[in-house]
Amino acid sequence: MPFPTLDPIPLPAPVWLFKVLHIVTLSLHFVTIYLMVGGLTLAALWNFRSRNDADTPLYGASADLARRLPVVMTYLVNLGIPPLLFAQVLYGRALYTSSILIGVYWLAVIFILTAAYYLLYVAARRADQRRTFWWLSLLSLVGVTYIGRIYATNLTLMLRPEVWLELYRADPLGAQLPTGDPTTLPRFLFMMLTSFAVTGAALLVLAQFGQAETDVRALLHRWGSWLAGLGGLLAIGTGVWVHATQPAVVKAALADHAFYAWSLPGFLACAGLLALFGFLSLKVTGWIPAIGAAATGFLATVMAVIARDGIRDLTLLAKGFDVWQQPVAANWQVVVLFLVLFVAGLGAIGWMIHVLAKAKGVARHA
Repeated sequence: MPFPTLDPIPLPAPVWLFKVLHIVTLSLHFVTIYLMVGGLTLAALWNFRSRNDADTPLYGASADLARRLPVVMTYLVNLGIPPLLFAQVLYGRALYTSSILIGVYWLAVIFILTAAYYLLYVAARRADQRRTFWWLSLLSLVGVTYIGRIYATNLTLMLRPEVWLELYRADPLGAQLPTGDPTTLPRFLFMMLTSFAVTGAALLVLAQFGQAETDVRALLHRWGSWLAGLGGLLAIGTGVWVHATQPAVVKAALADHAFYAWSLPGFLACAGLLALFGFLSLKVTGWIPAIGAAATGFLATVMAVIARDGIRDLTLLAKGFDVWQQPVAANWQVVVLFLVLFVAGLGAIGWMIHVLAKAKGVARHA
């Protein structure tokens, strides 16, 4: 048995409830990751192209993104904590081990994130001063994507108990990232490239419902349409690649599973609809393509999270770890109170996102 001994403390709620909460919170977290990666990329690109003229719509759009991204980072961090905690509850024996084995990199996430966060605020301040900031956005993007690389490595390493002892013997200090896993790079690229599809959907929503001036909204609409369309196709391609690199036993188990079997087809269908709405918005204006792209983008994210959950469960099951066979001693009074507060928190987040989307940050470019 390659996994550490089972924790004698039983779970405080059923496994299925923790998994539902994990899927919901991780889906929200992934959306913020997509918006951060896509937003930083566009802010850097647009600001670089308009660096000699702060009166253009392109500069105005880049400045608006720069002002919004610190808030997006707030959501990214806070929405990332719950799914990580739920994962530790369900898969702690695997996740704690892999985190320790790359401990130097895992702890470095705190410092890289702090630096990336700081750069966002500096870029926003320079945007208010009508100064260039593309290099700050680019540096922050490098930090965010490197954190994604560390997370992709850790969350694939937790599925490889057969290499843990060898990795520890090679570097007991945790200063070496493992190699040789064919699924790590596809998973990382899937996250990065899918960011453009979801960011495109967000731009369409901003163009339709935001408070920017007409020329800036037209720019957001045009870029959002192409990003949603082409990004949806990239998401399909990388999603298929992630599935193709899984071991044969995992792919067979996914195909036969009553719940997870439909996750990949569901993702491909939602990503295809996202691309369709993106290309449709090039010809048709109005709220329907924007809302359609946003809805299918979120559903595609949920499907990807479910497929990811299935890959993790079935990979670990093939290696002797059954997440469903853990002792449970549910305290339903505490569980109900938590769920009430959880729903209230989601409502508050939704309201704050609505306020953020209606903010008049773009209009200040003129």
